[in-house]
Amino acid sequence: MKLVIYQTSDLHGFVYPTNYVTEQSLGILKIGTYILKDEKNYDAALKIDCGDLVQGSALTHYLSKQKLDTNPITELMEDIGYDAYILGNHEFNYGLDYLNTAYKDISNKIINANIKGLAFDSKPYRIFDINGFKVGCIGFTTSFIPNWEQEKNIEGLEFLNPVEVYGKYEQELKEKSDIIVVCYHGGFEKSIDGNNTPTEKLTKENQASELLETYDSIDIVLSGHQHRSFITRINGVICTQPMHNGQNFSKIVIDTETKESSYELVNVSLLKDEINKELEKRFIETNKELQKYLDKEIGHFKNDIILDNIFTARLKGHQFINFLHDVQLDVSNADFSALSLFDTAIGFKKNVSIRDVLINYPYPNTLKVLKIKGSKVKEAIEKSVTYFVLENNEVKINNEFLVPKVQNYNYDTFAGLTYEIDLNRDFGDRVISMKKDGKEIDLNKDYTIVLNNYRASNTAIYPAYENAEVVKEINMDMSELIIDYFQRNKEVDVPSESSYIIKY
Repeated sequence: MKLVIYQTSDLHGFVYPTNYVTEQSLGILKIGTYILKDEKNYDAALKIDCGDLVQGSALTHYLSKQKLDTNPITELMEDIGYDAYILGNHEFNYGLDYLNTAYKDISNKIINANIKGLAFDSKPYRIFDINGFKVGCIGFTTSFIPNWEQEKNIEGLEFLNPVEVYGKYEQELKEKSDIIVVCYHGGFEKSIDGNNTPTEKLTKENQASELLETYDSIDIVLSGHQHRSFITRINGVICTQPMHNGQNFSKIVIDTETKESSYELVNVSLLKDEINKELEKRFIETNKELQKYLDKEIGHFKNDIILDNIFTARLKGHQFINFLHDVQLDVSNADFSALSLFDTAIGFKKNVSIRDVLINYPYPNTLKVLKIKGSKVKEAIEKSVTYFVLENNEVKINNEFLVPKVQNYNYDTFAGLTYEIDLNRDFGDRVISMKKDGKEIDLNKDYTIVLNNYRASNTAIYPAYENAEVVKEINMDMSELIIDYFQRNKEVDVPSESSYIIKY
């Protein structure tokens, strides 16, 4: 018997093949169309989604504002015939009510071994009996969620260590299964070349490598969360992780008699079939209403502030970056602002719609204001500018921000001060000056800094913020804050001067 396993992860609510500005090769409808046709080539199929499904696009933002009894995205996945779901960390971003609405009708398909306290029943593992061949699937979600998520969005929940929890169920899975599949919304914290060399700080955010080091009973790891793109064997175990937004997905074919297997990542850009009309039906009316909502004009810039080159913008500054800082400083009244420029950002034309805001800021980040010493501001800036390295007098991105996954979002710019950087100097000693209102910043003085909740909480990346006092929490999504800013300032004139100079 030939069994095919299809795995998606980090779809982030991308249903149509578009980012709502241009057509793109991605999305659930393209993937679903392929799966429904391709599965007919095999004796049986398993379809598994590994999380971050109902958050992250203009569509999911729109849906989060509606009073829905069910979520059309999970309904679409059911139309495709998914067998199992894992919760991702971003499933919690819109709050527990939204999560419960999205998953309550399919809670019997959620595999969840390490989150305690959910409002619906879920199983730690499921045994799929396929004509006598038994596939044991156990589900985990990264236990690092409390380090990022707002408390109100995870109230009453406990996130257990996946490595410890697997040990609790290992013997049962071995006894009941012909193969064991770990379905994990988390990634690999060590190299995937079999050498298990750490590739990030071992914070327990990603524990797939630790699972494989600890147990020899696992046959397949279906992972997610890191937005990487690979499928390989690690010491004999098939390990895979698709790209985000449905740019590709995993396909594993197993001969249940010989236990031989083949695998691939299916590239959505190569799928040429027209979208299945039956699948699309569920979204036709929703998409029409979404387009009206996205096209609503909310304000104006004095001039276009288009991002032509994101790398150059990060290096030299840009009006778009200045605008985001202005919004953060305006709402927080903090001394300083820190933020990253997302890879999805494209900038704004003069006339601004809700669509423009959500394309440029698709994540439901909220803001926190921290109290830190001037010395910690310098430490944060020094950490940020390790992003750039000089090679033959040419500025390039430090490989540590590119491997094993692209982490451009870990480069921050700062405002509310002016600062000067010299890339010819060693890491940790690149800041030449930091001034506020023309005066050098006192390294021993307390200041306030506004930054998004992810950066404020994930101090493994920016230890300068560790144990900092939280002065204020602004519990409104950044996209909503931008929209509100336009409603209060109908025509916005953004200064063109950057707050920083980087010499090289």
